[in-house]
Amino acid sequence: MDFIPYLIQNEATFAWVLIRVGAFVSILPLLGGLGVPRFIKVALVFTTALALFPMIEVAPQSLETFSLTAGLFGEVLIGLVIGLGFRLVFAAVDLAAEMEGLQMGFGIGNVFNPTLGQEVSLIGQLRGLVALLIFLSVDAHHTVFEALVYSFRRLPPMSAVISGPLFDDMMRLVAEMFALGVKIAVPVTLVLILTNLAFGILSRVVPQMNILLFSFPVTTAVGLIVLGTSLSFFTAILRDRFGELGSVTFNMMEGMRPR
Repeated sequence: MDFIPYLIQNEATFAWVLIRVGAFVSILPLLGGLGVPRFIKVALVFTTALALFPMIEVAPQSLETFSLTAGLFGEVLIGLVIGLGFRLVFAAVDLAAEMEGLQMGFGIGNVFNPTLGQEVSLIGQLRGLVALLIFLSVDAHHTVFEALVYSFRRLPPMSAVISGPLFDDMMRLVAEMFALGVKIAVPVTLVLILTNLAFGILSRVVPQMNILLFSFPVTTAVGLIVLGTSLSFFTAILRDRFGELGSVTFNMMEGMRPR
């Protein structure tokens, strides 16, 4: 079978594949940020769609406006669901870093993060880079692309069904993101709370001491020390979370299959 005539004959199906892959790439932690040139994103979307297109079963397509709109929404949603869990892990890392940065006195030192396209704290930059290295080291990016291929096998174009359990799973993922962020921030935040408590007691014992000026370098130093010593804890949490998200993503896609 010649590929070019087959592509022209089924150009509508290729368009659906392109939409799903485009939504998928837009939410990926590594590729979805503003720091990646648009040309790279477009090239990746197009080449990925070309690679996946031959294995897609062409589904019957309706030309009704409602069906086309529902199909478009379904393809975008599938693409977003595939990378949602992994993107939320990075959001949890940023949440934890924000909590830690405020305790360490870095709240006013925000910088722009091109990976996520938003301002994050200095600790968030450090946490985000480490999380990205962990993401690549555990081959989580392979899992994400495997989920993309799996989605086309289980959910051909215009076959997704939006159900209540799917939104329940998405809400559960968001809730777990907040819990994960708090868990990551516990070591640094707890030690800094105890440090500030000690400064409070010291200010009562030695009222002549300028605790405000003295506490800033100490809390920053203590926070950085705990941040470095708890790196193995941070790595273990993210490894476990990335390992679980593959099955979570597959289950969410199974929830979109027609009954």
